[in-house]
Amino acid sequence: MSEVEFEPQSPRLFIPNFLSLNECRELEFIHKSSSTVGYRPIVFSTTLSHLIATNSSHFIIPFIPIRERLKDKLEEFFKCEYELFIEFTGLISWSRGASIGWHSDDNRPYLKQRHFSEVCYLNTYGPDFSGGLFHFQDGCSDVHS
Repeated sequence: MSEVEFEPQSPRLFIPNFLSLNECRELEFIHKSSSTVGYRPIVFSTTLSHLIATNSSHFIIPFIPIRERLKDKLEEFFKCEYELFIEFTGLISWSRGASIGWHSDDNRPYLKQRHFSEVCYLNTYGPDFSGGLFHFQDGCSDVHS
């Protein structure tokens, strides 16, 4: 897929090649250099708060412009009247055998303020990995040709 694709049956937007290869490599380096065990077994996480707490704040600089570009695209696509507040930004990697069941990102009482989620992949199914896939509960996959 070479251009933006909107799925009219659901409010999803797929934007291939949103990040340059160099941006992906830089974020991958940051993640490999400073990730910690995440919220599930064999899942690794790098968050902005973790980078600050571990005195790695210099790694935050690449995150901010990318996060802002993603937020701007989401606000534009959903025609948001007001600027959105970003609650969480992180890099997450799932190792072989890691999984999570069906869920939504507002699935806990303390998360009910969440209205949007963005996922930005740094790799490509096929050339970079052949494991599990991200699926929406309605059966749609995030992998497109």
